[in-house]
Amino acid sequence: MKPVFRNSPTLCALALAACAGSGATLRSPTLDHVATLQLPDGHDAVLVREYDDEVKLGDGREQRMHVAYLWDYTAAVARERQTAPDGRLLSDRALPALTLNATDAELAYAVALLREDAAINARFTEDTDIYGGFSQREPGDPHCDLGSRCIHVIVSRDSGRYKVAHAIVDLQRGRVVDPDYDPELGGIAESMQKAARQ
Repeated sequence: MKPVFRNSPTLCALALAACAGSGATLRSPTLDHVATLQLPDGHDAVLVREYDDEVKLGDGREQRMHVAYLWDYTAAVARERQTAPDGRLLSDRALPALTLNATDAELAYAVALLREDAAINARFTEDTDIYGGFSQREPGDPHCDLGSRCIHVIVSRDSGRYKVAHAIVDLQRGRVVDPDYDPELGGIAESMQKAARQ
């Protein structure tokens, strides 16, 4: 599958109109910032991970296959696609309970969203380290439940000694849903200072 950038304003308008009429998920803003694949059903997705595998079938034969895990931004769900070496589709299934870590491009976009907060952006320095991309999902959470693509973004400086930010970003909606996810958790130096005061 080749990455295809989808940035056409006409395509965006058509997708929004179609979604509005059908009750489907609105087009994710993230699609304008990361390379996507268009799947055979017309859905836009990001390839998160892939590998080749070999499984034994019930009749004792072995089946070689390529397994790809994608985030389907059109349907707001993880998908697993299995194809044979000749490209023939073996299975394609939605996995609503599966969370997938962010790709490097998705994490970069999440950081850009976080930096739109002037107070947080002012704390970035030349030695800022960014870590994260791992998923966040809580049943019943108004922002990070089924249909969301929430990830952690942790920013520190001086090799983790000082915390800049720990935020939750929902890539499906393209917005920061919690700019201060864990206010008690500081960097290494801050944790040591806190312990010394107690």
